[in-house]
Amino acid sequence: MITLKTEFQKIRRRKIGLTMFALTGIQFVWILWATKSPNEKELAQGWLNLLHTLPLLNVIMMPTIMSVLASRLSDLEHKGNTYKQLRTLRQPGILFDAKVFCGFLFIAAISAVQILFLLVLGYHYHYTDMLDLRYYMLTLFLNFACCFSLYLLQLDLSLLFFNQMIPLVVGLCGSLLGLILMFVKMYSFLPWGGFLSCSLVGMDWNIETRVVTYFYREHSTIELCAIGMVFVWIAVFYTAGRIAFTRKEV
Repeated sequence: MITLKTEFQKIRRRKIGLTMFALTGIQFVWILWATKSPNEKELAQGWLNLLHTLPLLNVIMMPTIMSVLASRLSDLEHKGNTYKQLRTLRQPGILFDAKVFCGFLFIAAISAVQILFLLVLGYHYHYTDMLDLRYYMLTLFLNFACCFSLYLLQLDLSLLFFNQMIPLVVGLCGSLLGLILMFVKMYSFLPWGGFLSCSLVGMDWNIETRVVTYFYREHSTIELCAIGMVFVWIAVFYTAGRIAFTRKEV
């Protein structure tokens, strides 16, 4: 707890929360633009539409957002070259765990705010389809898991590399890869495609009538394996990062 408290004291003036709010705010503006002036058909599928839209935005933006978060939580030690001093006061593994848990709290807040925004937006538009809170809570959990796996990957890179442009470029490339995966398949075993694998709502586009129909997806076995892979990545990135950080020469 002392180490975690120290982490928050170090970032107190770095306005990380404001940065995360600004980046996720871009998503909210995008959703507002995409759902403005809904017609009767859109009102009848509004809750499903929101659950379909959120993973698509996350797969594009969250790799970059998580790279910014991990970099902001790590570059202070790089700039001040304080790893050696910190490791004389605390064990390296505890320092790593503190940064993991610090990011955990930020991601939990981001995920909760996203779902809360969708609920407020849905009630504002008075969507006429049935709101199933179970799917929204499950989306909250899966969205958090996908973000956390990406954060651990980016944290590992941010702690290992002095030049923070390297993990930031990886995050940007991850966003580009996520965009490509959207047009390939609706599931992926790569960490950047986890949002697509965990999407609970599918879309059917009728080319003749030009009508979009949303529906709750029934995941196949391979898609369930892709969802499970998200949690495998969490374990892999956490274990590998902790070992690498513990053995890092300072």
